[in-house]
Amino acid sequence: MLDPGHGGFDPGAVRYGLQEKDLTLDIAGKTRAALRPYPVDVFLTRDADIDLELAQRADLANKLGADYFLSLHINAGGGTGFESYVHINASARSLELRDV
Repeated sequence: MLDPGHGGFDPGAVRYGLQEKDLTLDIAGKTRAALRPYPVDVFLTRDADIDLELAQRADLANKLGADYFLSLHINAGGGTGFESYVHINASARSLELRDV
């Protein structure tokens, strides 16, 4: 499950005339396309500029039985690199898959 961050009335970070919600949606679409050759099902929490609460995003993933949930965000407050978070009660298998 790919979750393009923000959307609808929530633009996320805005800088240089760009809105995070648009960029994350574009990245999610390109990531889904890049994964098409592989034997995986890829779903998006949103494929248009709509409002979704955090609980709705998680519910979609849980209803589909998603093995992975990747929420895409682009932080504009500085810093570089990649951030990865897992639930405090994540299983050892979840941690192993995250580390891949």
